[in-house]
Amino acid sequence: MSATLLSVAVSALQSGRRSSETCGDPANAVPFYRSYSPTDVDHYYTAGPDFVNRFDSGWPLQGVAGFVFLTQEESTVPFYHIYSRTATDNYYTISTTERDAALKNGYINVTNGDPLTYIYPTQVCGSVPFYKLYNPTKLDNFYTTSESERLDFIASQGYIDVEIAGYVLPATPFHTLFGQ
Repeated sequence: MSATLLSVAVSALQSGRRSSETCGDPANAVPFYRSYSPTDVDHYYTAGPDFVNRFDSGWPLQGVAGFVFLTQEESTVPFYHIYSRTATDNYYTISTTERDAALKNGYINVTNGDPLTYIYPTQVCGSVPFYKLYNPTKLDNFYTTSESERLDFIASQGYIDVEIAGYVLPATPFHTLFGQ
């Protein structure tokens, strides 16, 4: 995270401001790792380093998608992880309505009803969009903070732009490329 972003967030926290831009403590943000299984054609996201490459080499780490919170921080909301064994699809949402509809359609709640992480529902505190895309042929949900990656997946890989799933703190280029 850039020193400027960190200093702005810390300054807002120290001033005690209570507004729509009250921020979570960026020191509590953790990497949100992205892995991909070419065999299952599925993207998997986790904040737990113990789950990175959890299925041996079948799910290699692609990098850090952004930074999220493990506990509820100021202005954050739950980010749920559900999974369909039938479609081999990992699905993430801040919407309890979406989560509940998917659960009624055969998805399972990976985290026993608890949120996987917490993210911002709106763009505040130096956060960036966490874009959600979907490929109906591959049955794959894909999430990214990269505008260029988003546009490439739409233009050349058959994905449809679905929505902004929420907002996360940005990963630095080093984190993105090296999964650190």
